[in-house]
Amino acid sequence: MSTSENFTGDEFRKLSLHLPDMIFQFTRSPDGSYFVPISSKGIVNIFGCNPEDVKDSFDAIAKVIHPEDALRVFEQIEESAKKISEFHCEFRVCIPNKPIQWILSRSTPELLKDGSVSWYGFNANITNQKKTRNKLEEIIQKQAAILRAIPYLVFEIGINKIIYDYHSEVSELLAAPPDFFVGKAYDEIMPKEVAEVVTLAIQETIEKGASTGLEYVLNLPSGSFWFELTVTNINLPALEERRFMVLARDITERKIENDKLRQLSHAVEQSNTSIVIADLDGNLEYVNNYFLKLTGYTREEVIGKNPRILNSGYTKKEDYKKMWDTIKSGGTWQGVFLNKKKNGSMFWEEINISPVKNDQGVIINFLAIKTDITKQKKTDEKFRKIAWDQSHQVRGPLTDILGILNILKMNISEEERISLMENLENAAKQLDQVIHKVIDETKKPV
Repeated sequence: MSTSENFTGDEFRKLSLHLPDMIFQFTRSPDGSYFVPISSKGIVNIFGCNPEDVKDSFDAIAKVIHPEDALRVFEQIEESAKKISEFHCEFRVCIPNKPIQWILSRSTPELLKDGSVSWYGFNANITNQKKTRNKLEEIIQKQAAILRAIPYLVFEIGINKIIYDYHSEVSELLAAPPDFFVGKAYDEIMPKEVAEVVTLAIQETIEKGASTGLEYVLNLPSGSFWFELTVTNINLPALEERRFMVLARDITERKIENDKLRQLSHAVEQSNTSIVIADLDGNLEYVNNYFLKLTGYTREEVIGKNPRILNSGYTKKEDYKKMWDTIKSGGTWQGVFLNKKKNGSMFWEEINISPVKNDQGVIINFLAIKTDITKQKKTDEKFRKIAWDQSHQVRGPLTDILGILNILKMNISEEERISLMENLENAAKQLDQVIHKVIDETKKPV
């Protein structure tokens, strides 16, 4: 078997015959010209020419190097020749009737006695690798852009609790800069309560494949902030241990808004007035507890139904039309209706209905706030009746008193004066009795 020192051309051809890539000796003459005295058959795949085409001249190769890459390739050749340093270059070639190819060229130079420089190496077609690399770089860039766009704190944490990396550009919500906590166990640097929540989320991910919804509060110098955790597995075979992607989302504003909504909900549910929300057709979408208590209906019986189920039959159609015309045009309607409960009994309501608009000013719902004024109505009617009934009883004694007073102004005898004074006293007593009767009537329950 021949050694590398006495390798024959025939043996070189046999060894390189089935290689798709090109093995070569490339030489630069002292006058600066290039040629390729030795090349494998792979030159056909790499440059689209034959070994014989480049034995004395480099032109067949030079003309297929991409115009945008040619200057850089020749500059690197000259620099390698000057420094007798390894040549390593990636460039494109344009072979007629073929797609553009990416070529990797690597070779080691040797300075010859006559001043020539010869390189010994290979050229490989790396088009597919280049596409894969570019695709990976594109994916990496997209992922980086996504991470920049997501306003989350993103941590890479191992099963051993070590924080291996921090992937987000959001840093104002960190308790410490990334340089401080990367490489450390989270339960050593996080507050105990926060670390326990992270541990629970990771444990849930181990058991179920993912975790979302666990929350914690972190007290920072700028205030208290709430975060919601989302944890997923990082499935990379190259990792020696199991790791997790931990996303901490700032939900402070949402918590504040939810608290406000909860307070509002409690206020609405505990209100002593009926609060109703209807769609554009008037069908009920929401009623509070007081509405149910007052009307006797259950929530299931009224949701999706029209408020006409409360219609007593005493309200004119014209009144309903006026109400709908007002609220559909964006106005607020106020009025009083006599309505009917589920058990058939009547009740009076003072009603205020307003349209609910979205951010674009479009009406999407109607809100009605209704006050039960049945007792007030009965009280008003009672006083009206009392005033009517007692006015006649008051009028008699009052007329007597006024008449007696007019007579007393006349020139009458002492005996007549005494008699009139007695009549005046009796009329006053009678009037007093009537007034007390009125007062007693008003004290009776409605």
